[in-house]
Amino acid sequence: MSESRRQRQIVLTEDEGQKIFRKLTVGKAIFTASFVALLLLFTSLNIIRIDGGIALWLVQCVPLLIFVPGLLRQRFRSYSWVCFVILPYFTWSVVNSMSPFIRWSDVVVVILSSVIFLSAMMVSRWLQYWNLYQQQAAESR
Repeated sequence: MSESRRQRQIVLTEDEGQKIFRKLTVGKAIFTASFVALLLLFTSLNIIRIDGGIALWLVQCVPLLIFVPGLLRQRFRSYSWVCFVILPYFTWSVVNSMSPFIRWSDVVVVILSSVIFLSAMMVSRWLQYWNLYQQQAAESR
């Protein structure tokens, strides 16, 4: 690979920065709503169902709650890791949704895990661009 190709710089204009900010704001809102909805669904199901309990709730929620500090600090890597962690939830719920003993909650988990995956992936990317834009704006002052 040539030296010029490796050091290719992305320069973001003011308009591009504003577009990224709008996308980032909407993406974070969608992600947060879906993430909280999934946690609330797991919590309510473990309270309502007879086969629920604290052990099942911990298995379902702790892997997601681990990333909350990084998400609150707006670290793009935390959003990327959530994409990996949400995949077993998706797989588990798709398998349950295709069984003859389907529950409405399995379909909801499929939808929420899909939205979480897609929104986390996009927020991670837009957050990287937003950080680059802010860095470039600070250097130009």
